[in-house]
Amino acid sequence: MSATRVTPVGRVVLLVIVLLYLAALTSQSGLLLTVVGILAGCMAVNFFASRRAISSLALDAPATSHLAEGQSLWQPWVLANQGKHPAALIEVESPAGRLFRHPGLAPSQQAQAVPKLVYWKRGVYGHDQIELSSSYPFGLLRARRSVKLAGEVVVCPSVYPTATPRGAGYGPVVGGKHAGQRRSSSGIQFAGVRPLQPGDPFRQIHWPSSAKGRGLMVRTYDEELSGRAGFIIDAGHSGDSKQLDDCIRAAGSLIFAALDAGHQVEWVDLGALGHRVLPPSADGHEVLDSLARILAAPECLTLERLESAIGGFSRKAAIHLLVTQFNPAVESALRLWGERKRQVQLYVPAGVPAQTSGVAVGIYTAHDLIQPAE
Repeated sequence: MSATRVTPVGRVVLLVIVLLYLAALTSQSGLLLTVVGILAGCMAVNFFASRRAISSLALDAPATSHLAEGQSLWQPWVLANQGKHPAALIEVESPAGRLFRHPGLAPSQQAQAVPKLVYWKRGVYGHDQIELSSSYPFGLLRARRSVKLAGEVVVCPSVYPTATPRGAGYGPVVGGKHAGQRRSSSGIQFAGVRPLQPGDPFRQIHWPSSAKGRGLMVRTYDEELSGRAGFIIDAGHSGDSKQLDDCIRAAGSLIFAALDAGHQVEWVDLGALGHRVLPPSADGHEVLDSLARILAAPECLTLERLESAIGGFSRKAAIHLLVTQFNPAVESALRLWGERKRQVQLYVPAGVPAQTSGVAVGIYTAHDLIQPAE
């Protein structure tokens, strides 16, 4: 599907044509009509040449790219002229803005270009909405054509350092960073040796101790424990896209801090209500990709959804609720969860009042988070 639009320079030329035509009618000057004809001919040539140029252009984009907010692409895109005529004054645009410009390609020529566009807003930008355009040869008219390509640009939220969120319900988890009172046959922190028991793997035998004549001895380690931290993310109840992005940055920062502390993380956004469980060894790339794909869901902050969200969490997990607005549904949920003896912390945007009783309240901004006092 292609379309042609008049450029700013083309509008000036059209105005000149109209003025010259009116002047020619008034003065009955054939010379002015000749000039009008030349300018109109240039517009016609530009119309057909630009449409021919974009019809011969082909574009190849890299596969899925992951960026953080404020970054630009680094992989080159390939632009090719598959026609028999030159194509010039080329622009490639996406819904996020102009990717790059190219001065021109000869027939059967291709070139690589790295997009200069900086992606400032979290989200997913598909390559199926790319637009090619050319104003060849005079820059008076610009022909455009939509191009559907495979792949996408995933812009992840920028996370920042923050204090470790509270965990609860500590239990044995491989990779946990908290030492328990018991001993385990595997782990990182060496605790001592004990006699070999039936079922112990032979690779755990501690040969220096066994060589002392006390029988076979095996290594023991401090039990690895991990707390549980659950995060409920408001998917934009307030309808403010900036508050939603700030909320998601705060959630990502808290999740990473919890994983770094060795907690098992559970999280859900109130829009999709899809629960996710992340062990302490989880890949941060998966977390950021999921946060980038959260879609705005106005009016999602209801008691029904909050109850559904917390119902999918471990009963021992400490709950961290991040909202874009404090409303009666949040107040009711906090009261109910308090009656059930759940450990809950609330996070609200700066400037949003939150009247709670017995619930610590944290404040988040675009690039900072003030943790509630213990």
